[in-house]
Amino acid sequence: MALKNKLLLLLSISALLLTLNASANSKNRGAYATKNIEGQNHYLKRCSTCHGEGNRGGNMASISEWKELFANKAMELKDLHSDDTESVDVVLYFESKDFKKESEIMMKFLQEFAYDSDNIPTCN
Repeated sequence: MALKNKLLLLLSISALLLTLNASANSKNRGAYATKNIEGQNHYLKRCSTCHGEGNRGGNMASISEWKELFANKAMELKDLHSDDTESVDVVLYFESKDFKKESEIMMKFLQEFAYDSDNIPTCN
């Protein structure tokens, strides 16, 4: 019986150490971190090189303005990016199948950090 109790104690301590190690290695996500990881990933991949971090990029418009920008197959977004010769790839992206798949979730991510949202972007 004593051996059984020792084994149980050893297993409990091992499980506790594994749990502590996993939480120590996990990424610390602040109070205003997004739950929309997929939308954030799309934004970071497609937009962040010009528009910065997601909280900064989202802050460029209001929730309703983001909805308008993404409406009608993102015609307004295309128009905003069409004057710049460096934006040719961006406009092609807006016309791609990838954008059709990614746009709704990306829009929700940007709305999450819109200037009239409840999420306050962190200062950098």
